[in-house]
Amino acid sequence: MKSCCSLLTLSLMITLSLALYDADSKVIKLTKDNFKQLVLDSGEPWLVEFFAPWCGHCKALAPEYNKAAKALDGIIKIGALDMTTDGEAGQPYGVNSYPTIKFFGVNKADPIAYEGERKKNGIVDYLLDRAREIALNRLGVEIKPQPSNDDSKVVVLTDANFDEQVINSQEAWFVEFYAPWCGHCKQLQPEWNKLSHQADIPIAKVDATAQTELAKRFNIESYPTIYFFPAGNKKETHKKYEGERNLDALLKYIKEQKPVDGQTVVTDVIQITSDEKLNSICNTLCVLGFLPGDKKEQDDAIQVLKKTQLSLTGRANLGWFVGEQFDDFEAELSVIGEGYPQVVAVDFNAKKYFRFKKQLTVDNLNEFVRGVIKKTETGQSLSSLPKLNTQKSDL
Repeated sequence: MKSCCSLLTLSLMITLSLALYDADSKVIKLTKDNFKQLVLDSGEPWLVEFFAPWCGHCKALAPEYNKAAKALDGIIKIGALDMTTDGEAGQPYGVNSYPTIKFFGVNKADPIAYEGERKKNGIVDYLLDRAREIALNRLGVEIKPQPSNDDSKVVVLTDANFDEQVINSQEAWFVEFYAPWCGHCKQLQPEWNKLSHQADIPIAKVDATAQTELAKRFNIESYPTIYFFPAGNKKETHKKYEGERNLDALLKYIKEQKPVDGQTVVTDVIQITSDEKLNSICNTLCVLGFLPGDKKEQDDAIQVLKKTQLSLTGRANLGWFVGEQFDDFEAELSVIGEGYPQVVAVDFNAKKYFRFKKQLTVDNLNEFVRGVIKKTETGQSLSSLPKLNTQKSDL
C-alpha cells in the first residue's frame, strides 16, 4: 500500500512538473475534444502553441506566452495544445518540432506559422498586426503581404565557398560583411532578411570576424560593409553600397544595377546544334528550350525565350534545340514523353538540372529561373554536362 501511494505521489509530482499553464493562466487549454469547436469553428482569431511538456524550449516560452495571453485577454484568443496527450488535433498542421506556433486567422484551414521572437512583446506586436489585418479585410481594404523576416534565403558565404558561389557565377550578388556584436548589423538584419525574400538576385552575408581572408581581401574596416557584385565579369567590378539600409532603398538599388561593360554573358537566344555551342551557353547557369518542329509553335516559344533572356541578362544564358534532334541528350535531362516545348535549367556549378513544369510564358519562366538562382527549386543531380549525340535531320 505504501509503495502504491509513493507511486501515486510520484506520478502526481511529474504531472504537476509537466504542466506549463495552470488554471489561472489566460492561455486556454486545447484538447482533441475541444479544438475543432473552439478554434476551427469559431469566427475568432487564435494563436495556438503545439507543445510537449518535457520540451526545454516550451518551458522557456511558457512565462512569455502567459504574459502575452494576459495582455491580449479579450482581444485575441491564445491557446496551447499538449501534443503528447492530444496530438491527434495537431497532426494536420505539420507539427514536427516543439514548440510549433500557428496563427489561425481568416483561413482556418491554412494557419500561418509564427516565426517571430518568442518574447511577450514580439508575440503581442505580431497578434495586434494580425488583428489589424483582419479588421481591414472585413472593411474590404486590400492588405499587401508583409515580406518574410526569416533568414532562410540569405546565403552564408565563407573563405572556402566565396569564389565558387560569387566570383565564378554570372549572376549579380549583394553581400553584407558583418560582425556578430555590431549594433548597426543587428539593425540591418531584419531588412536584409526581408530583402532575401523579395530580391531576384542572391542576397548573402559574411561574418568578417570569422572569415578573415575575405575581410582582408575586401578591406573590411567597419561594419556592416555592403558590396554589390554585378552580373557578368566580376574581376574588380564590385562596388560599395552607400545608400539607406531599408528594404525599399535596397530593392531600388538592385533594380538600377546593370551588367558591367565587357561582360561575357550571352544576350541572344541561339539554336544549339553542337557541343561547342552548348558549352558556350552552359558555362554556369543555362536554360535550355526543347521546341516543337512546327515553325509557328517554334517561333512563339522562341519569342518567350527572347523576352525572358532580356530580364535575365547576367543571371542565366538561354538556348534552344529542335525537339528529338538529340534524343539521347534529352533523355539524360528527363525530356521524354511529354511533347514540346519543354524547358530545363542546368546549374553547372551546383551540378544539377531542373525541369520547368508550367505553361511556357515569360512570367512563369522568369519565376522558375529565379527559383533556380535562389535555390528554391528542386533539382536532379548531374555529374557532368551530357554530350550531344549525332544530330538527326530537321523534322
